[in-house]
Amino acid sequence: MNHLKALKKSHQQGNQTSRFGYLCSLLCCLLLLCACTDKPADVYLEYQQRLANALDKPTPDTAKLTNVALSVVSNNKPKNAQQLSILQLAQLSHCKLNTLIAEHNSQLGKLASPASQLIYQIQFIQFAPQCLDSLEPDSKSYQAISNELHNKKQQLLDQFKQLLYKDPELKRTWQLTGYTLDTNLAGLVETELALQSLVNLKQQIIQQQYAQIDSKALYPLLAQLRQFNFNQALISAVRQQTQLNNSTSNFLANIELSTLCNPLKNKRQAQILSNVFKKYYLQQLQPYQAQLSGALERLMPLYQALWQDSSPIQPQLTALLSPAQPSNILTAFKESTKTHVIWWQKFYKTCEISPI
Repeated sequence: MNHLKALKKSHQQGNQTSRFGYLCSLLCCLLLLCACTDKPADVYLEYQQRLANALDKPTPDTAKLTNVALSVVSNNKPKNAQQLSILQLAQLSHCKLNTLIAEHNSQLGKLASPASQLIYQIQFIQFAPQCLDSLEPDSKSYQAISNELHNKKQQLLDQFKQLLYKDPELKRTWQLTGYTLDTNLAGLVETELALQSLVNLKQQIIQQQYAQIDSKALYPLLAQLRQFNFNQALISAVRQQTQLNNSTSNFLANIELSTLCNPLKNKRQAQILSNVFKKYYLQQLQPYQAQLSGALERLMPLYQALWQDSSPIQPQLTALLSPAQPSNILTAFKESTKTHVIWWQKFYKTCEISPI
């Protein structure tokens, strides 16, 4: 009887061990699958390493990217800016402006985000005419509101620029990130729509179409940009791939093709080099870079419409956005890709190797 119990216990322990082994194996498989899904930057570094190995040369040296330097945008308030007194606010009890000003003057208003500050300015401009219609033109309240309305109209475009450079989501568009876009470019459409809405808002401010502005739509727009983080990931990826293209092309430019492709020698080294190019660049990196280029072509006009007029105080950002400059981020990216492919075309022609 004891023998049977021992046998049963042993069998149970065996099953537990088997289950444990199965779970460990499953976990290892999952880890391997994750490891196989390399980031494009990692694929590029592997591409560089394989090229260096095939040519028996040191790995290409790629300079480290740095964040785009953004100057602090100051908010210059007019010297004649006024703040309505409590007594004057009491005369506005019948106006929406009363609650708006009271909330803004509170501690909550003083700590308001750039988006909240912009919304306040817009709503003040929208609510003020109704209040002015109900006040005597020679009253102090009328004069104070009228002056402040004039000031806020003058400041509104500057306040919008404050949003571009101080809102966390919009500001980090130009900062580096380790987040990598997936091959489906998830979030491109949503980001494009959100940016277009911001461009529309800027145009409404410039054209003084204050009544048409939907200030409440600003928070959802920023939340949509924050959800996908597409802008920052795209700009970072394009800058990184551009730099990797350039460093790799510079590395290959120093290779003497007449020696590498000498018809009197075995072309084994050249064939290995070709295999590396096909496996890493043609099959993986080139399709990814084409996707980045397509996305940037769609969003570039929106980036320019929002940020390009800041040239006096943002020289690095202007260099990335100016369409006529070689430093333009899209132009530089396309040029780096073209230069890299041209070297390989020359390689295949000189070595008389088929790229297929």
